Amino acid sequence: MISKELSQKLYADLINGKAINKQSYLSKINELVDNPLYNEIFNNPDYPILYENIGFELVHKQPGFFYIRKLNGDEANETTIKIQALLIVIGRIVTEKGYLFDTLTDYRAGIRLEDLNEAMEEERYTDILHTCKLCMGKNIEAEIKNNLIERDFIFINSRGHYVLSNAGQSFFSSLKDGYERDDY
Repeated sequence: MISKELSQKLYADLINGKAINKQSYLSKINELVDNPLYNEIFNNPDYPILYENIGFELVHKQPGFFYIRKLNGDEANETTIKIQALLIVIGRIVTEKGYLFDTLTDYRAGIRLEDLNEAMEEERYTDILHTCKLCMGKNIEAEIKNNLIERDFIFINSRGHYVLSNAGQSFFSSLKDGYERDDY
């Protein structure tokens, strides 16, 4: 049975472009915990029908998050492009600095804002972001907050470092899967 309280919170989050991740980070205890909103959708088969009736598709992606998109809508809107550009730039910075990619996925690790700010001095990163209408009058921290943190693709851990949520990890998993399929 659909929970009135949880369904209202889910609607507010989903309609505003947030991802509903399988796990949430609690900074007070520095742990990942099961997200009751994710469990509400996952355990209730009525949600896809409910969202379809109001013109949306409820999409479930691995490693565990939900989002909505308009039925018969274009997937590549400006917000999606901004999210993808930021994630690609952050991923490149992490790997080019010689960090293991796990730095971005381990909730106890993450990448420091200082590392991102330092890299943003390089024209190749600013060119990518400017092409996608990012970091034009705003710094990388503001863009990450507006496009990734507020949409639950990244969170800030207790050390103040940026870490990928389930949704952020899924983006890179999709890239890797696409690359591996094209390799054969």
